[in-house]
Amino acid sequence: MVKAGSTRNGSPPMTTTSGSASPDVPTPAASERYRRKTVDLARRCGKVSGWLLPHISTADTARDLDHLRRLVGDRKLTYLGLSYGTYLGQTYANMFPGRVRAMLIDSVVDPVPYSKGAEARVASQASGADKVFAQLLALCENAGPQRCALAGGGQTAAERVDQLFARVRRAPIPAPAASPPGELTYAELLVSQFNPLRIPEIWPDDAKDLDAAVRGDGSALATKARQLVTPAGFAGATTSAAISCADAPARRSSHAWPQVIERFTRIDRLYGRLLGWWLWAPCASWPVRGQDNYGGPWNKPTKTPILVIGLRHDPATPYVNAVRSARRLGNAVLLTQDGYGHVSFHDPSACVDRARVAYLVRLVTPPKGTICASEKKPFDSGFGT
Repeated sequence: MVKAGSTRNGSPPMTTTSGSASPDVPTPAASERYRRKTVDLARRCGKVSGWLLPHISTADTARDLDHLRRLVGDRKLTYLGLSYGTYLGQTYANMFPGRVRAMLIDSVVDPVPYSKGAEARVASQASGADKVFAQLLALCENAGPQRCALAGGGQTAAERVDQLFARVRRAPIPAPAASPPGELTYAELLVSQFNPLRIPEIWPDDAKDLDAAVRGDGSALATKARQLVTPAGFAGATTSAAISCADAPARRSSHAWPQVIERFTRIDRLYGRLLGWWLWAPCASWPVRGQDNYGGPWNKPTKTPILVIGLRHDPATPYVNAVRSARRLGNAVLLTQDGYGHVSFHDPSACVDRARVAYLVRLVTPPKGTICASEKKPFDSGFGT
């Protein structure tokens, strides 16, 4: 069985040439400086690997995957794809529909906007974070101050966090114990929420860090953000950018960033601007185009139904992606998990576990319309075990 995932939906998908890895969001001059870094990144990628870049699209990987299937002697492919791996899976299933034994895709990328262009790709991927963040704050409020540090104190958790965002947008707040010490900027506040939203098991810790920032100390959030944008934190990220740019280039140049980034920001406060700079900006200056990419159709039938798993509250691949893909695929069954986070493994469900095993081992799909509950909710004692 092949299992495929990607850092593209789990960590920042590009690196920078120097300095901060996120623009100082409220400052156009800083954003323009960051744009020039993305241009330099694209230029250097072309200089170092320009001969290879046109040949690393997801379709190229699907062809490689089929070659590996033949090498190991499998007549058909058994595949489990997570996050970006769901795009690879859907590409393979539509390029080689007769060679699929079983395909389970979990936390689904919608291939239509993904393959249309960098602008549509980012707009799709950045459309769910704010809604999930609202769920985090609502669950926190219901859990109360005993289980969530942001709850209580005469204001709702959402009100306290909204005030924090407004305050830090106006001016940075102290982060004296951060690594390195300094201040928490608005850009770092956004980055600090990038990974926690995807992993509901750590929502209580994230709430503590947000509560500390509300009280005036942004150290924990700044440290979390800075760990994400170090060279080590960006390991492999430039490769991810290169693949997505080969799959579908940007339609607008990097000089259009004020309009493009503003559109992404209107779509989603938390993820829109970040994914715009991390995913769209490099493609807007990318030096080559993919020569063998795949842009559809996405509805070729496979003999065995494809099992599609979607979480109701997924910040990185919104649930609607799973619904649309299941309807579009030529032969698919949707399993809905009424849970939180990115990839169902982060929100344990015995119901989902049973469905996975039954499908991958015996090719038995759950009844259409099946909805699985999670064992517990974030902020509940023992969640994630």
